[in-house]
Order: sequence, then structure tokens, then C-alpha cells
Amino acid sequence: MQISRIPQGVTGTVRSAAASISRRLTDTLEGFKEHHRVRRLTVVAVAAAVFTGTGATAAWAISNTGEPTGTEVEAAAETTESAETGEPAPAAEAPEPTEAPTTEAPEPEAPAEEAPEPEAEPEGPVDIDVSDIDDEQEANAVTIIETGEEMGFDENGWAVALATAMQEAKLYNAASEAVPESFEYTDSDVTYSDHDSVGIFQQRTSMGWGSVEELMDVSTSAGKFYGTLEDVDGWEGMSIASAAQAVQVSAYPDYYAQWEDLAWDIIDAYESER
Repeated sequence: MQISRIPQGVTGTVRSAAASISRRLTDTLEGFKEHHRVRRLTVVAVAAAVFTGTGATAAWAISNTGEPTGTEVEAAAETTESAETGEPAPAAEAPEPTEAPTTEAPEPEAPAEEAPEPEAEPEGPVDIDVSDIDDEQEANAVTIIETGEEMGFDENGWAVALATAMQEAKLYNAASEAVPESFEYTDSDVTYSDHDSVGIFQQRTSMGWGSVEELMDVSTSAGKFYGTLEDVDGWEGMSIASAAQAVQVSAYPDYYAQWEDLAWDIIDAYESER
């Protein structure tokens, strides 16, 4: 292989060093096979070209008699080419980055179960305000309406029951002096003494309406009234007074009619407040 031409301007020291390198390498390479000689001469040529800058580097080339590796030869060749062209040697390629180990994303936690919504508190009784009746009467009227509503009756049924209760006991849960037990089940100050009639509908135990305790409970008493009204054939088409009389069988059937307007006033007040 032809040794690269030494650029002009190199000092005599460099020429001497290069010549010395050639002589020493020639002596050292004797006895080796031809392919070893060729490889060594290639290295000598590269080393002479690389280290032509100073006497110190030439001396390094003389003392470095170890056999270079293939990587060193390639690096020297690249350096030689850069020295001849005046361009900087290419930077060594950076190793390709290894892929970062992939880690599986943690599985999302299951959403916490939603707490059950608290049950709605039961609504309190509807407070109505109707002229001509007091708070006790209003509370009893609301109980009568809500009992009928629970049993499936509409406003017409409510009106019949309200007019009846107004006529029989003025919407008070009245005890009877003829039935001393009735006083145990009411706080009302209103009392009557018509035979054994008790409660807000003045129903009689002797007529099979129920026990004194049952008849003195406004809701239970109203339920018994509605139950009997339901059995009256065609009551829906009757007047309020006629439907009430069909249930109560009163000696004064026409008296119920006078409370029809009040019954509707109570119903209107209840619906507006509800």
C-alpha cells in the first residue's frame, strides 16, 4: 500500500521519525506471513500520517510496537483522511438509545360505591287556615281528607265526609258522657250525650261501628265512614247531603247540605297548602 505523501513544511525531525518507524517495522515483520506484513505496513503508513505534527507524537509511534486492533486501524485511517483534507474527524456515533422498559399502567381503582341517598323524611301534616273553624277542627279535617285519599277517594268523597263530620260533631273528636270510656281516647273538651254515639262521626258501638277505642280515633273512624260510603250504590252521582244520609241514616237528612260550602273551602285550603 502506498504511504500518503507528507505535506510540505514538515520538519526534518518528523521525516527522521517516519524513516526510523519504517526501518524498525521492517526488521520486526521479518519471518511473518505475507498477510501480516501487509497489515503492519498499513498500520505504519497510517501511524506516520497521523503523527506527523510533532516529534513527540512521532516518538510515540516508534515506541508503540504492539499490534493494533481493527478498530484502531479504522480510527487512524479516519484521522489521516481528516489530516489531509484539513477537516475535523467525524465524531464517533453515539450508541443507539435502548428503549426504556415499558411498565404497565396500574389498573384504575374501581369507583367507590355511591352511598345510598337518605330516605326522605315523612312530611308533616298539612296546616290549613280556614275561617270559621279553629286549629283542632282544621287538624281533624286534614286527617279525614288524607284517610280518604289513602283509600282511593277523590274530592267528592272528601266533601261528603267533611260535611258529615261537621254536622255530627262540628269536626271535634267528641267524647260522650253516656260512654265514660270515650274520655280515655281524646284531648278534646267537646262532649255530647246522644245515646252511645262517640267520636268525630258520632258512630255507635251498639250499631256495630266498632269498639269505643276505634271510634275515638279520627283516622280509624273516618276509614269506617269511607268504607260504608263505598258500599252505597251510585253515591258518586248523589248530592253531598244525600250521600251523607245514605251512610248515617240520620233523623235530620237535610242538615248535611248546610256544610257543603265549608267542606269545599277546606278542600281548597288543603290543596293549596299541599
